[in-house]
Amino acid sequence: MKRKHHRKRLRSALFAPVRSLVVSHISSHPKRSVISITAGLILVWLVVSKSLPYALATSAPDTALALNPNNPVALVAKAEDIREQLLVLTGGAGSGESQGDTASKGDTIAHLPEAEDAGIQQPGSERDALRRKIGRLAVRALANDPLNAKAYRLLAETTDDPDLVRILMREAVKRSRHETVAQFWLLNDSAYQKDFGSALDHADILLRTRPDLSPYVFAYLTAIAEDPAGFSLVVQELAEGPGWRPAFFVALPRSAKQTDTPLKLMTALRGSARPIVSSEIAPYLNALIAKNLIDAAYNAWLQFLPKDELDTLGLLTHANFERDPSGLAFDWQIGRGVNAISEFVPVGPEGERALHVAFGTGRVKFPEVRQTVLLPPGRYRLEGKLRGWITAIRGLRWQLTCASGSRRVLGETDMLIGRSQQWRVFALEADVPQTEECRGQILRFFHDSRSASEELISGEAWVAGLRLERIPDPSAVMQ
Repeated sequence: MKRKHHRKRLRSALFAPVRSLVVSHISSHPKRSVISITAGLILVWLVVSKSLPYALATSAPDTALALNPNNPVALVAKAEDIREQLLVLTGGAGSGESQGDTASKGDTIAHLPEAEDAGIQQPGSERDALRRKIGRLAVRALANDPLNAKAYRLLAETTDDPDLVRILMREAVKRSRHETVAQFWLLNDSAYQKDFGSALDHADILLRTRPDLSPYVFAYLTAIAEDPAGFSLVVQELAEGPGWRPAFFVALPRSAKQTDTPLKLMTALRGSARPIVSSEIAPYLNALIAKNLIDAAYNAWLQFLPKDELDTLGLLTHANFERDPSGLAFDWQIGRGVNAISEFVPVGPEGERALHVAFGTGRVKFPEVRQTVLLPPGRYRLEGKLRGWITAIRGLRWQLTCASGSRRVLGETDMLIGRSQQWRVFALEADVPQTEECRGQILRFFHDSRSASEELISGEAWVAGLRLERIPDPSAVMQ
């Protein structure tokens, strides 16, 4: 009775100005106005009972339902509001979280924990009442809009029969690929049932429609890849080159439980139409190096090296800068700089190439050039040549450090500074110890500045002809 009285009061308030205008108009034009006023009243009624409820449905569902109790958008919006209350009540979501936020955690009201588990004094009563309200609103919405995807999902979440929940969730995603909660529920259900083909379909849709959920979806993809029954399906999906593939390989080393999972996937893609590329290999190598698994990283890198490079591989990769940097750890890497460049350029008619560095005026951030190397314990000598001119408080250096731990400095050149039109030789010698933190090493070319004032540098220079060799142990030679 109260709800009906509220609707009458609302309609009376909305029609009061119209009623006053109509009476005034009829009194002054009694014969000519009957048809136009009747048409106007019909239009006003249509606006108030049809268009206005849709306009108010999402922002004020109660008002919209007072105007039209069968408006499906308002019914769904009201159900969503109650759903949020239910999730907060049972600890499924914090206040202010959106539907997408709760979906990212897999929160659904289909099988919420009993209220007593969440610390509520009256077990289940309030929870069940809210679920029933949501279910009734969803049924009413479907009666007025059979194609409403959200209504199917809400009804599924208030259903206790797992098989019926699955049917309703599928009906929801049939009607909208953007029904995130249903897609995520079906992804989880398919993965649990080991229906990996369906799970990958739902994962692909989520990654295309809700990329912000990719960390959660990638965790499912990784788990499927680590199951022998799902591995080939993941490879097949990746071989098609989906737009989310690069991001997947970035996340893969963190989400994989088995260290060699990324390597297995990358190796399986090697013969596909879209083989693995350097930017997809790099995150895996970097993750292994960060864990001080230098040997494993080096062996993985070797598997993707072309045969002609394998045949000529030395202690230093591309010592003559003959190939552009691949960006991989055991090849040259060039960092980002400010007001300075580092690049590989030709320097002679014989095809000789060099590392070229150049600086603007003022303070710079030098784009450091580095390469991770794997040197057995022993003594080594790095030699190269440089020409050009460098004006600075402190110059450039080549330096060899341990790859892990405190990055202990093993050896470095004198500062490369001043002017030289002819090539001049520079060198460093270093002893590589047999310690855990020095299982791998980093060779770096950098600006040896220690403060902001020392970042002032100008000029340009070329470096060529690097050679890294092991120095024989004199005692071993004597024996």
